[in-house]
Amino acid sequence: MSGSTYLVIAYIIMWAGVLAYLGWIALRMRGVRTELESVRELVREREQAANAGRAGDE
Repeated sequence: MSGSTYLVIAYIIMWAGVLAYLGWIALRMRGVRTELESVRELVREREQAANAGRAGDE
């Protein structure tokens, strides 16, 4: 094999690694978004419960 063949193979391997890494990051970001939405919902529920408790005191 010539030097240019090795160069092409190296580029293919590099791009496959970059794409795999970006895919892994995308999956992690999806998980973080899901977890963030769960936290937001929990905060919303606690705020509503606190507001309902204050309304009952009046």
